[in-house]
Amino acid sequence: MRPELNYGLLAGAAMSGWVLIEYALGLHTRHFGLAQSTGWVTVLILLTILHVFLRRQITRLNRYWLPVWEGVLHGTFMSLVAALVFYVFLALYLFIIHPAWPDHYLEWQVARYREAGLPEKQIGEFARFFRWTVSPAGLAAVTLGLYTVGGLLASSVLTLWVNWRHKEKPVGPD
Repeated sequence: MRPELNYGLLAGAAMSGWVLIEYALGLHTRHFGLAQSTGWVTVLILLTILHVFLRRQITRLNRYWLPVWEGVLHGTFMSLVAALVFYVFLALYLFIIHPAWPDHYLEWQVARYREAGLPEKQIGEFARFFRWTVSPAGLAAVTLGLYTVGGLLASSVLTLWVNWRHKEKPVGPD
């Protein structure tokens, strides 16, 4: 199997596992404030696995450096696979494992906004947008967009970083 698929499946499974850990710790039922911060760990997982993947691409292909266009191409494909796996998991999570989460979170967030004195129109707009993001179409757009486009952008930076950190051997006689 292609390395992009292997690492993409690994990243998607790790991101899904993190959401299950959050759920088991009660971050999706009682500690919503903390969950807002820990939710970004899925992005960190993707970036870490993307970095390892790009480093392995250099050694696997027995190169001294990896062209940025290749790093972006392979990294974007790996990120797309991870995003697809994560989307399927999130759909199962939101519709089977913990279907009450969107309602509980929205209730908590609306109460915070009202306490802060935000106008009802703005709260209503947030509620409509949030409902859309947890619908099947919205979840696909947000998940695939965030993780695939994020992977594309990160791939270019990480490829340059990996090339810079991978010391090129001198060419020519010593």
